[in-house]
Amino acid sequence: MKVKDERKFSPDSGELEGTIVTGDSPASVDAHKVSIATEVTTRKRRRFTKAYKLGILKEIDSVSKRGDVGAILRREGLYSSNIAKWREQLAAGKLHKRKNDKNLKKIAELSKKNRRLQKELNRSKIIIEAQKKMFQLLEEME
Repeated sequence: MKVKDERKFSPDSGELEGTIVTGDSPASVDAHKVSIATEVTTRKRRRFTKAYKLGILKEIDSVSKRGDVGAILRREGLYSSNIAKWREQLAAGKLHKRKNDKNLKKIAELSKKNRRLQKELNRSKIIIEAQKKMFQLLEEME
């Protein structure tokens, strides 16, 4: 059976128009008129809260019967890759609630101060090395 596709996309109408020719021989040609709407739909990216992720992971971990994990995934519209990523996030400590914002702010401030002091220390070390080399050159010249 031969199939010949003579369809073309029309950008003006946004439709696919043309004919599909099928048949075993040129004498038995069936032509079918084709008009397919091509509409592009976009979906909003879903965002999941930490509480939702923890709840789903807890529910999946409590499953005992075979096939129940798949049922949960279908019910929630999730993929196994979501669960794998969420388990990685849980292991890395990214899904736990922040308990004390004061401590986190203080840690951030101290980290910033530490980075600044490290830069100053590195500059000072470079200056001291340069001074040592200059002193050695002056001693050799005398």
